[in-house]
Amino acid sequence: MRWLRRLVQLVEVAQVQWLGASALSVAFRTPVLVLHTAGRRTGRRRSTVLAVHEDPDGSLLVVGGAGGQARTPDWVANLRAHPAAEVSYRRRQCPVVAEELAGEERDEAWRRLAAVWPQIERYQRRAGRRVPIVRLATGAGPVPTRLRPARTGARPPRRAGPWPGR
Repeated sequence: MRWLRRLVQLVEVAQVQWLGASALSVAFRTPVLVLHTAGRRTGRRRSTVLAVHEDPDGSLLVVGGAGGQARTPDWVANLRAHPAAEVSYRRRQCPVVAEELAGEERDEAWRRLAAVWPQIERYQRRAGRRVPIVRLATGAGPVPTRLRPARTGARPPRRAGPWPGR
């Protein structure tokens, strides 16, 4: 069944990159992005589809709830090791720098996110751990070469601005 999970993940990543949403994100009415990180041990490019909340300052918040699993997601560990990453959001790719929120800043962000996604409270209880919240700040400068995707084939036209469609 591992191969099926990988296949579904590849399809979802492609949907978000090309269409700006996946079938699941449309069904659950949740905005999503694709986070491209460098593997902490291998340095290989890893892509993960995540639900996202856009803060008024333009930064993006993602939650490492993993659906309530006890284990912290690999993408969180990858960002802790290499905070420079890239996101595909609203059919645009942009370099970002990850910052894991802590203290009062995390608590305030948690309240805002719980108002939008009430299920994260349940995920944290089920996981039995403090679910990390990561801020992805845009405008981070150049992304390391190992994270840049190979440009093959024609891509859809891009709109102006960092996050079109606002």
